Amino acid sequence: MSDTSWPPPAGFGPEPGWTPLPIPRKFGNGRSFVSGDTESDAIRIYYYQRDSDRALCAKLWVGYGAEGPANHAHGGSMAAVLDEAMGFAAWVSGHPVVAASITINFLRSLPLERIVQVEAWVDAVEDTKVSTIGRILDAGDGRRYCEGQGLFIERPIEFFGDLASAKGLAKG
Repeated sequence: MSDTSWPPPAGFGPEPGWTPLPIPRKFGNGRSFVSGDTESDAIRIYYYQRDSDRALCAKLWVGYGAEGPANHAHGGSMAAVLDEAMGFAAWVSGHPVVAASITINFLRSLPLERIVQVEAWVDAVEDTKVSTIGRILDAGDGRRYCEGQGLFIERPIEFFGDLASAKGLAKG
């Protein structure tokens, strides 16, 4: 199960202190709704892990295929990105999970065709419950477009079929 989208195109490369995290974009008969198409006119995203705190980071571009208000990203596309990023943050922390609930706070409109950053990390783990935090922000000034919290439920790795064998995702 290889990821043929690496290395990423110009503008999507890592920040200093980020390690590439090539997430497979296809599993079984389908592909990821968010990150499955690196030439999409809607969403393009490349994942990394920040060395200092092991948080999941990404470079994100949203195009006209995900337009909501004129020249800005649809809120649903922003929520989908945070759902995937928060779930992947749990996976790369060793917790194979499915989403139970996510809460998204929209802080300002995200202009289309701009590369921005995504950050997500595990905030707490209690039994099979994994709580995460995520945000989409401007890399230049740090202002946030949206932020979210997620509650994910850990499942046995066998539940995930092809995804279970994805290199670098679940540890265990």
